[in-house]
Amino acid sequence: MFSKSTIHRMIQRSSSSSGIRWSSYVGDVRCFSSISSPSSLVVGGGRKSSFSATNSNGSNTLSKATTTTSTTTTTTRSQSTSTSRSTSSSSSAAPHERLLILGSGVAGCATALTAARHGIPCTILHAGTSRNDCNSYWAQGGVIYRNYRLREAAAAATTTTAGSGGGMLVDTPKSLVNDIRIASGYMGPLRREESLEECVYSSRLHLDNNNNKNGSNNINSQLCPTTNVRWSEDASWKLACEGPTRIRQLLLGPKDSGTAHLHYGPHAIVPFDRCTLPTASEDDDDDTNLFLHHHYGNGTSSKDGSEDDVLSLCLEASHSAARIIHYADCTGKVITECITKAASCHPLIEFKGDCVVTDLIFDEDGGGGGDKKMVIGVRVLDKGQTKNSEQQQQQQMYATHGVVLASGGLGGIYQHSTNPLGFNALGSSVALALRLEDRLSSSSSSSLSSNNKSIIKYNGIVSDLEYVQFHPTSLFLPNEARFLLTEALRGEGAILRDASGRAFAQDYHPNGELAPRDIVARAVFTESQKSSSGSSSSEDGVHNAYLDISHRDSEWLKDRFPSIHAHLKSRANPMDFTKEKIPVIPAAHYTCGGVTTDLNGCVIASNGEWYGNLYAAGEAARTGLHGGNRLASTSLLEGLVYGASVGEMVAGVVSDGTDDKALENRERVMETMHQARYAIEQRLAVEQSSTNTGSSATAMSSSTVDEGMRKEATAILTKLKSIMWDNVGVVRTPSKLALAVSELSAIRTEADRLWNNSSSGGSAGCWEVVALRDAAYSGLAVAESALANRVSGGAHYVVLEESESENNNGGSKSDSDDEEPIHAVV
Repeated sequence: MFSKSTIHRMIQRSSSSSGIRWSSYVGDVRCFSSISSPSSLVVGGGRKSSFSATNSNGSNTLSKATTTTSTTTTTTRSQSTSTSRSTSSSSSAAPHERLLILGSGVAGCATALTAARHGIPCTILHAGTSRNDCNSYWAQGGVIYRNYRLREAAAAATTTTAGSGGGMLVDTPKSLVNDIRIASGYMGPLRREESLEECVYSSRLHLDNNNNKNGSNNINSQLCPTTNVRWSEDASWKLACEGPTRIRQLLLGPKDSGTAHLHYGPHAIVPFDRCTLPTASEDDDDDTNLFLHHHYGNGTSSKDGSEDDVLSLCLEASHSAARIIHYADCTGKVITECITKAASCHPLIEFKGDCVVTDLIFDEDGGGGGDKKMVIGVRVLDKGQTKNSEQQQQQQMYATHGVVLASGGLGGIYQHSTNPLGFNALGSSVALALRLEDRLSSSSSSSLSSNNKSIIKYNGIVSDLEYVQFHPTSLFLPNEARFLLTEALRGEGAILRDASGRAFAQDYHPNGELAPRDIVARAVFTESQKSSSGSSSSEDGVHNAYLDISHRDSEWLKDRFPSIHAHLKSRANPMDFTKEKIPVIPAAHYTCGGVTTDLNGCVIASNGEWYGNLYAAGEAARTGLHGGNRLASTSLLEGLVYGASVGEMVAGVVSDGTDDKALENRERVMETMHQARYAIEQRLAVEQSSTNTGSSATAMSSSTVDEGMRKEATAILTKLKSIMWDNVGVVRTPSKLALAVSELSAIRTEADRLWNNSSSGGSAGCWEVVALRDAAYSGLAVAESALANRVSGGAHYVVLEESESENNNGGSKSDSDDEEPIHAVV
């Protein structure tokens, strides 16, 4: 299919060294290799070292016996066979010498695996009892890879037909970047005219090079004057150029030129669907056969792992090529199971469940006299305590290497959402960031009143929160939770119909069912408000929006979408999507905005100032990648790419030794980490003297859970979700948004009151109050952002009242109306 040397050309560099030395201020990992052409990296203290996929034993995975309780961890050719966890982590002697990661999904695990691979101990905190209780688990469709077969097909056609294949489609990083641009709502052209191949997207390639004092990039992105959407072309190039390699590093095995098994063991390999490519018909034109078979990635399903099968690629909405790899209709589930298993088996990674983070711990003294203010840990409520007692404890957990916000988005604050119930998707990362910003702003105001004019004004820690994506097709059944019907159904030919059977998608966009999600969602929402006679559906109670794929082969559908088939069949009144159309409605699905970061995952303010030792990745982060609307199947890839970038940033890894800005960023991160260590040790000394515990996870307090408070918090959260759905939903108006802001402000005040009035004065409380508090902070921020933006763009669609629309020249033209994908050709 594709030679390994070609696939990995982006990381092949010459090196004079015979091994690898990863260095950090916590661990020192050495692997030796006989590979003749490893990659060159600059790590730790700035030494150039060589990187290779394997050591002399054919693996660079660390056995649990290779680590010791000292601060230096060494892996050599002779590895012990013991797997005792008691000696598995350098953090046992100094628990705060670690990276804290909030969230056990794809972004959190990618961060942990990458950081641990370079010697950084990691602790992953998750609110659920199971480490698989995360939003990533519920992703159905797939993850973007790359359709290398298109290039092979075009090359073959060019060779066999003397150049007649020159107009055939190929899948390139540039074509993916353009697809992301079109979906985002940004209507300007790409600024980079030339195409890039797979590479490390270093700062030397960045288009948005702000040259601010911290070296941060991607602050303002590109503003579309028509839609008011801010989109980062750099963030998209990073995803497109680094994505395939990250997938090979973290998810694929040797059959697909992957190295996940070498780094993290065989359980890391994800068993994506495979197929055997069909052969061209003798009666068909060569170009026609090659185009049809390779563009759509269709072939004969292969379940036996035969030698000649390949990864199955499918097409999804708004993609110009079939580039999505998948596992039936539960891709997120299998990826999550594999990546969390790999992380749990790593000796430098530990999971802690039932941990609800209530606040970030921020040191404002600059690490004992320094000028770097930094995050040094978190306050955690152990919600598992109430399973066997009425007591809940809150702890302080410190981390020298900082904190990563990777707990997902905020779709769960809506009444109708595709996100799971519980503590998931309540905007916890956004809420933690906002509370930190509030504290720092208060501190800055106090300092300014003391004539300290040099104090930094902290703002902009979150951005673009008005762009909440609503998935067009969730299962509509009155009085039941919404169930996601994956984008892949429409990619495989499903048709949107009204109650009479009329296909309506092309009434709203030329690409019909494959138009960007925001447009399809509004189409479904609009049609669902009608009856088959054209009147309001509420007048006759007849639903008017359905998804129909009954024209496809029944057995193929059951095999391709087994989870959907099982869910529909399990109902008291079973439904069969292979024979009947299914009622659908939009539901809150994904947060396009979030905690503002640069391309390395460092959290930044609007002026580019870093929040020291604080990072974000995945749906929790706003890199500018999605603009106003997310392209299908980018979420899992975003978690892998940006999570791995955070892991490398924390570890001090620089892939390009000529990248001065990256070297400066690394030195800043390491300096901040040194100061964080000093600040933590000072705090621990004080705690030891007062409690004699000597623990860096110090129990602050415990309190009896007030059942009345628990019920009150749950009731208020239900009301909050209703306010968000009714007033900050698919279609918005300024008056409804203003109403939402007023009501949510009151709810946020009430949530703070409940938290502060818990039996220990806010030091502890039931997790339901924490959930309400997070949802109130994030919900109010979404409503305020939406109210401040009067221009429709992407997932933010606002209908102006008559008085405003007369004075509005900004236009609310639906994004992508006149857009066509730009296909790269050979």
